[in-house]
Amino acid sequence: MKIIDFHAHILPRLDHGSRSSQVSLAQLQLMSQAGVDTVCATSHFYPQEILVDDFLEARAASLARLLEISQNKPRPKIILGAEVLICEGLDRMEGLEKLCLEGTDILLLEMPFSAGAWSDRLYRTVAEISNRGIRPVFAHVDRYPYKLVEALFDMGFQAQLNAVCLSRLLKPKHLMRWIEEGKIIALGSDLHGDNAKAYKPFTKVCGSHGDQAQRIMENTDKLISSAVRH
Repeated sequence: MKIIDFHAHILPRLDHGSRSSQVSLAQLQLMSQAGVDTVCATSHFYPQEILVDDFLEARAASLARLLEISQNKPRPKIILGAEVLICEGLDRMEGLEKLCLEGTDILLLEMPFSAGAWSDRLYRTVAEISNRGIRPVFAHVDRYPYKLVEALFDMGFQAQLNAVCLSRLLKPKHLMRWIEEGKIIALGSDLHGDNAKAYKPFTKVCGSHGDQAQRIMENTDKLISSAVRH
């Protein structure tokens, strides 16, 4: 099984996921030990706080530091992206497509944690982002009320789960249903920091949920491959 960690915060000093290059290196070592082939570096992007081009410049510098320190050490392939916090009108942001996973039209979107912020206008913003030729994938939908997420699925979108929600003994039935229906296209660790215990849920799910994890990982690989712009 090709193991893809679709959502992790591994770039040094770009957000609160890693405070230093050494922390990032330790994160990559955890992933290598877990057999991860590819990791999507999805640092937080807050549209109210930074311009797209400034974020991209900081991201490139952060990646350069990480690549320098990880030379000649085993590590997964790194695909650059961002975890973009959605807000009304985000579809009109200039350069939004630059935040997609590199080489693709896939944009990892983070929805608001307040259910009251999931307005009709926010759903319309999602639709308009899609109309721009960008393919939204929604981050850690296990954290949100399922009825709100179902509305996104009804619009034809897909999502990512944090593996920790599947590592627990009791798993919400709707999460398992989403997996069976193909609505979950990716798994992520959402790793912040270098605590080895924090990475165990991702490793556990890839092992103990072999058939389900393999199906999701295969869909992730197809998603990334089919989304590449030619």
